[in-house]
Amino acid sequence: MGGILIDTLDVNINIKKRVILFFVVSIFIFLILFLFYQYSGILQTEELVSTPPVKGIEYVEAIFVNNLLNYLQYLFFPVAPALIIKDDILLSVPIAQSAINFGVIQTLKNLFPHGFLEIPNILCFQFLSITMFYQLFFKGWKTLVPTFMKLRKVYLASLLVILIAAIVEGVF
Repeated sequence: MGGILIDTLDVNINIKKRVILFFVVSIFIFLILFLFYQYSGILQTEELVSTPPVKGIEYVEAIFVNNLLNYLQYLFFPVAPALIIKDDILLSVPIAQSAINFGVIQTLKNLFPHGFLEIPNILCFQFLSITMFYQLFFKGWKTLVPTFMKLRKVYLASLLVILIAAIVEGVF
């Protein structure tokens, strides 16, 4: 049974199997954090509510740079587990806070459409980083370039989604 998880991280094993496992685990962790914040009382304060930003080109640039830096940090895949924990906490806190203050439906409306681009994309580059982490620590450094080459289209697509999400969030 323990071999299933390890097998799914092997780059030569079916990518769909690995992606599904990663997304299921990520969603589970996010839901646990969300429920913890929702029912623990930690976020029961109006002081954490932020004001909406002014939309425009400068905001698009700020969002793009912020998301690009977040994306680029995942290239340092040896620290991927710590980055994933940080991002899961940073994602779940404002979403849980919004759900507490405004309700789940309004929170989902506020996330649409940019959040529906950004959140899966964050999970995507977390997945890429964990894959490279696995390759380095369990297969050796010589597997990194071939693995990256196999995944390069996914890296580029993820970068494109960052740009699209910044435009959507900054303009609409």
